[in-house]
Amino acid sequence: METAIPNGTMHKNVEVVIGRLATDSKLLRRFSESPSAVLSELIEQGLELTDVEFQALAVTNGDVLGSIAQLLDRRLRKA
Repeated sequence: METAIPNGTMHKNVEVVIGRLATDSKLLRRFSESPSAVLSELIEQGLELTDVEFQALAVTNGDVLGSIAQLLDRRLRKA
């Protein structure tokens, strides 16, 4: 099992996931309850994540992402 994303690998989709979680409170709430289920849904919608990215995001603390979301200007968050 890989323990890190190899150097040079694009993190675009990881950034997309974090951005969506930080700007969509409903998605973040669902992620906090069941990260793997939300990530699987995003993959079904066409988002590509490596196994390492999936595993790393799945153990990411939703509360931390919620704190980041609260720091964003309200206009950047989904209503």
